[in-house]
Amino acid sequence: MTRSASTSSNDIYDRLRNARLSPAQRRIARYIVDHRDAAAFLTSESIAQQVGVSQPSVSRFATALGYARFSDFKRALQKWARLEMSTLAPETVDASPLDEAISAEIANLQWLGNSAGLGEQISRVGAAIMSSKPLPVVGLRVSRSFAEHFAYLGAKVHSEISVIDRGDTQAKEILARAHGQGATWCLFFILPRYPREACELVRDARKIGLKVAVLSDESFATVGHEADELITVRLASGLLFDTSAAVNIMSSALLHAMADSSPSSSQDGLERFERHALDLDVFEA
Repeated sequence: MTRSASTSSNDIYDRLRNARLSPAQRRIARYIVDHRDAAAFLTSESIAQQVGVSQPSVSRFATALGYARFSDFKRALQKWARLEMSTLAPETVDASPLDEAISAEIANLQWLGNSAGLGEQISRVGAAIMSSKPLPVVGLRVSRSFAEHFAYLGAKVHSEISVIDRGDTQAKEILARAHGQGATWCLFFILPRYPREACELVRDARKIGLKVAVLSDESFATVGHEADELITVRLASGLLFDTSAAVNIMSSALLHAMADSSPSSSQDGLERFERHALDLDVFEA
């Protein structure tokens, strides 16, 4: 049954995340996500030319997302673009790059707050990864710091959490060993630019029987169909390097959900850490 044209600002994004797309269709989807403001007003022929595919491929892409006609998809895309533009803070002539980056992050967080079903997904994934013992957390290159931060805090409520920050055969061995020790899930941080090794590790983890949760940005949703759970945020690119306030919030939300799913053991872990910190005089009074 074909769905109606658009019911919310993130309707297209939800369809992109859930659709099974061919390689050519994933290229179209990536272009749509990265250039939605412009793509919303292009013809199917123009989109095809930009992506390097045929015009019928663009029409089939719209059908794959559940739209009866390309015109239905285009109307939904225009609504998406207009709603996003309306959430952005008005720009001023004197706005500095920092001002613009802050405004962009505010818009990203507003979008995150309006994401349908996000709270339920965070609770579900948090409980799932909390139950996995051990729990490998993977982060390569720019994503390494996010994985390390998550694991550092997560160790206070999860006794068997560890970081994989490499993408070689040894990383595959570590994943296989974790699975052999009882791991059922692993968590990946995969942020732009997406390391090929990280994507290969996702496939390898699933091949050996691990379920995979990925925290990434929304562009990765077009190629992240191999994950069992894909949590997506938006990054801002107004400064020299991307800013990622939403990643930090989602990371903390996952940790909170983990603790909520097992309150007794989490409380024990937090109290144990506080005792150790006091005994070792870790913090200034």
